[in-house]
Amino acid sequence: LRSNLVADVAHELRTPLTVMSSNLRALIDDVHPLTKTEVFTLYDQTQHLSRLVNDLHELSLADAHELTLVKESLVVNDLLISIAEIFKPVAETEDIRFTISIPDESLYIFADRVRLNQVIQNLLVNALRHTPSKREITLQLERKDDQVCLQVMDTGEGIPEEHLTHIFDRFYRADRSRDRARGGTGLGLAIGKAIIEAHGGNITVNSVTTQPSGTSFTILLPLENQNYIPENL
Repeated sequence: LRSNLVADVAHELRTPLTVMSSNLRALIDDVHPLTKTEVFTLYDQTQHLSRLVNDLHELSLADAHELTLVKESLVVNDLLISIAEIFKPVAETEDIRFTISIPDESLYIFADRVRLNQVIQNLLVNALRHTPSKREITLQLERKDDQVCLQVMDTGEGIPEEHLTHIFDRFYRADRSRDRARGGTGLGLAIGKAIIEAHGGNITVNSVTTQPSGTSFTILLPLENQNYIPENL
């Protein structure tokens, strides 16, 4: 696994570095003039490298059980509503129906708001990327015994069965060329899994490629005990 990880990191670093090196060589040799377009290309590659380094750093912290979590009491209902307000206009521009389903009961968890927001938004970005127009994406929340169940469901193209067991692997892409072109590092789902597990929860995926196709990511997190009173109070 370590050998594969090193090979994957080297592969991911090679592409942006090759682009930057070629463009800089062309500028030095006066093959291309130093225009804002050329500068933007170089800047875009540095951003890709920065994302990759940051993602690898987060995964290394998770592996060492040192991922920083700033936990607080959260009403998950409110968190999802705020996220939906961001994504609904984006979905409408793509002619995708975006719906949110939450219970009337306020569901509390003890979690890092920023980290949890990061995971949910990454799942929604992926759903938007793989859901054609006229289809639907649903953000759903419900209580299951002593847990909250959060689901991101789409009616998109689905994920082939042979990819499902690897979907949370680092650098794994079901469609490598498209995701790399869009700037992904292939680490988003691996980081999301690490964050959810650091909260004492778990994340799973189900998908169907035959009609009606679609993908569903399910996150289970422990409910906060609102009746608990710390001993030092």
